[in-house]
Amino acid sequence: MATVVKKPLIQEYHDYLEFLIDWIDYLKVREKGFSLRQVAKEAGMASGYLPMCFSRKRKLSKRSFVKLLPHLMLTPKEARYLELLQVIAESEDPKDRVKALTELQRLKDYRESHQLELEVHQYLSRWYYVAIRELVNTADFKEDPAWIQDRLRGRISQKEIEEALAFLVQFKFIEKNADGKYLVVQKQLDCHEGVFKISLGEFHRQMLDWAKVSIEEVPRADRLLLGHTTAITRDQFELVQGILKKALNDLERVENSTVQKGMEVYHIELTAFPLTQNSSVKDGSVGE
Repeated sequence: MATVVKKPLIQEYHDYLEFLIDWIDYLKVREKGFSLRQVAKEAGMASGYLPMCFSRKRKLSKRSFVKLLPHLMLTPKEARYLELLQVIAESEDPKDRVKALTELQRLKDYRESHQLELEVHQYLSRWYYVAIRELVNTADFKEDPAWIQDRLRGRISQKEIEEALAFLVQFKFIEKNADGKYLVVQKQLDCHEGVFKISLGEFHRQMLDWAKVSIEEVPRADRLLLGHTTAITRDQFELVQGILKKALNDLERVENSTVQKGMEVYHIELTAFPLTQNSSVKDGSVGE
């Protein structure tokens, strides 16, 4: 009796490489004479290259991925879906990753299978969703969109605020108590790593834009922008990371140390990033 292997459904995958491994195993059973060695030969790759990539001992390059794709017997829709997953996982350009995720989110199959990713991305990619959630914690909070609009910086419409409130309630970022007042709900953001990094990167970009605006618009007594520029080694950078993470933990303890309601919503950004690049880095490459 022939072995029955369930067909891998690409919309159920986050990791394009994991799908490739399962898809190749599926084709080995379904297609007589099919082998990884034969695929590598047809794609013009060394026979040992793909096994190294599939065991994650080597990175599957974009060029090799493009050469491999036509030999995988995928439908055009499946092939495009796989391409988008590959860009999200491997592209060095944040703009390309965001563009790929945006296209992926338009697909019905993705929306039906990845509700958590959609939820996290919508929450983090709109800075005012996070701000409104924290505004609920202030002493004088009012549910009125006009009041919220007046409190928020920037040009956020009342319609956008209404949509934000509806989202925050629907996905249990906030809820109403017995008195009909909103409360913040403690919630763990559960999302696949690749999508989470894209969403978090977009959130930090927006927050850093607000940091620039604050230099011009916020009184000096109400803002704090500190910085230090220096040449350091990789080991010293790891030490810097430890210091910043400890500082963030200390800040969280300040937040949790009192039951007193806040008066304003602050974003506190701890950053450390290079202003130079090693000469061995290719021109044009960028990081997260």
